[in-house]
Amino acid sequence: MERSLHYSQNQQCQSIEKRQPRVTWRERLYRWQQLRRERETLRHLSDDMLKDIGLSRKDVQRESRRPFWDDHGWRR
Repeated sequence: MERSLHYSQNQQCQSIEKRQPRVTWRERLYRWQQLRRERETLRHLSDDMLKDIGLSRKDVQRESRRPFWDDHGWRR
């Protein structure tokens, strides 16, 4: 029983590792720079341009105040 439990846990760990490749520091730094640029660009768009992409000025202000490392869409 104990052996099969250990085997099952080991299989779960291996499957998680396969689904989530490691992110290097270089990739992470690049992503942070990209986020900073994107958020800065959003701040400079006109209200008409924001309306075209479905964002309000309030949305942009909230997004631009987020720190560069705050990236919920990124692999961890």
